[in-house]
Amino acid sequence: MTPEDLDALYRSYRESAFRLECRDVYAIPGEDPDFDAFLAGASFPARTVDDDDWLAGVHAQVCSGKYFGRVRLLGHPVTDYTRFQLHCYPRENIPAGEEVRILDRRRLPAGDDDWTRQDFWMFDEQIVVLQHFDDEGRFLGVSAAPDPAPYVAIRRRAVELSVPFDRYDLTSASLPDTPTSERAAT
Repeated sequence: MTPEDLDALYRSYRESAFRLECRDVYAIPGEDPDFDAFLAGASFPARTVDDDDWLAGVHAQVCSGKYFGRVRLLGHPVTDYTRFQLHCYPRENIPAGEEVRILDRRRLPAGDDDWTRQDFWMFDEQIVVLQHFDDEGRFLGVSAAPDPAPYVAIRRRAVELSVPFDRYDLTSASLPDTPTSERAAT
């Protein structure tokens, strides 16, 4: 499995594409200027289906009747990068047609978090692509999961415990008193 194989799956799945997004920080190439502006409290233009290939692809799939969504796990303290994502989802991903759900880790029953450590994409509940990152959130690559069944169960559990994006209130989440030093990309 290669990143190019994953890119092809975004275009060729038949019914559903789902992501479990577990990390509090990702180093995403190209996000630096927007993340820097966010940290500075400055405005930056939202990406749209008209000017961003990723969002255009999501929009095309959803418009053809397919599902595209994710559950975003939210750790505490809430990182600057997570706040950045929560700022971008309703401006970019959701208008493109993606369903975004939030799973606050505080909602997990004690000892029920082993399944929340591995990012993955699942396509048609048949193909699972594990995404690997280093400790700073830099993308290392992908691999295919040999059996989709455990990930189908994880998806169901994540959806069951999460709430739709518009029902999650970040203001009730504890925010750090001082800015953190993590970066979206280095």
